[in-house]
Amino acid sequence: MPEVNAIEEIELKKGNRYIVCDGSLEDIDPGTWPDLFELEFIEKNGLATSTAEGRGPVCFFRWGNHKLVLRHYRRGGLLGRIIEDSYLGFSLAGSRPYLEWKLLGKLCELGLPVPRPAGIRLTMGMGFYRGDLLTHQVEDAAPLSDRLRQAALEKESWQAVGRTIRRFHDQGAFHKDLNAANILLRDQEVFLLDFDGGAIRKDEGWKEANLDRLGRSLAKWRRLVDTFHFAQPDWELLLDGYNTTE
Repeated sequence: MPEVNAIEEIELKKGNRYIVCDGSLEDIDPGTWPDLFELEFIEKNGLATSTAEGRGPVCFFRWGNHKLVLRHYRRGGLLGRIIEDSYLGFSLAGSRPYLEWKLLGKLCELGLPVPRPAGIRLTMGMGFYRGDLLTHQVEDAAPLSDRLRQAALEKESWQAVGRTIRRFHDQGAFHKDLNAANILLRDQEVFLLDFDGGAIRKDEGWKEANLDRLGRSLAKWRRLVDTFHFAQPDWELLLDGYNTTE
């Protein structure tokens, strides 16, 4: 996952589609960016390496030296059953993909462990839009929810999760949906992903609720999955890491 150059924001337009991409990726021709948001192009050219399911399908693929992840914005909850992937909006700057793009860029600048953003696309309609996000893949990492279905997590990893969340909180980085599927582990490294609806906040009152949300997520997984290696002592280890300041 390249993290050498600062993110250089470039805007492209093709018909009713607006693209914002990272111009520091000089080995990606500007004319290619529209294709990188098209699943048909990715599949036709044999670029896809794997897929995953969240609110919708996520596609992992290669382009040149880059390993990228394409995610289409979809609604959750009851509203998502009616309006699957359309959002009210008239401008690029106020759209959910653009706000997440800007936030991920800021988090990268702060040195926080998130997927580096590569680009976004908005397909505009009459007062609404659909959106897509491209990020660089965090290689050799797996969601915490997957890891816990396979085996118990060692003490050091639980503490690393807590320390990482504390790093984000200390910078005021609010994650709207902090859950076990949005935490990636790579050995002792921890990453957070999916900052849709997130923000940099100056107030403090949300931090405890943010941790509580993660705790509920872990407890829910334990109820829903036959094998899920999580218990109260694990949560205490996570809190120990969160409360330990260097």
